[in-house]
Amino acid sequence: MLDRSEFLLATLQLAAAAELLAKAGPEDLQIDALQMLALFRKHEYLSRDSSAVATNDDELFARTGQAALTMAGRNEFAASHALLRQARSLLPSI
Repeated sequence: MLDRSEFLLATLQLAAAAELLAKAGPEDLQIDALQMLALFRKHEYLSRDSSAVATNDDELFARTGQAALTMAGRNEFAASHALLRQARSLLPSI
């Protein structure tokens, strides 16, 4: 189980990647990126009330946050989008 700080770091990275994609990415990915941005921010907010957060694969979730932000920063928007979708699939439903 990820501790709160690890989960927050990953969700902040994912939110930043989604924001970059929504602002600078291809038009066909922007709406999906905005929806994922909202989702990651919601999980970030909800995690502040808990000491630990479980995902379907904690290590993969943490690595995906870093990779998605790296790819978005390099304007590799398709790769970043795929990573954001992967991260979304690892989150518990709320």
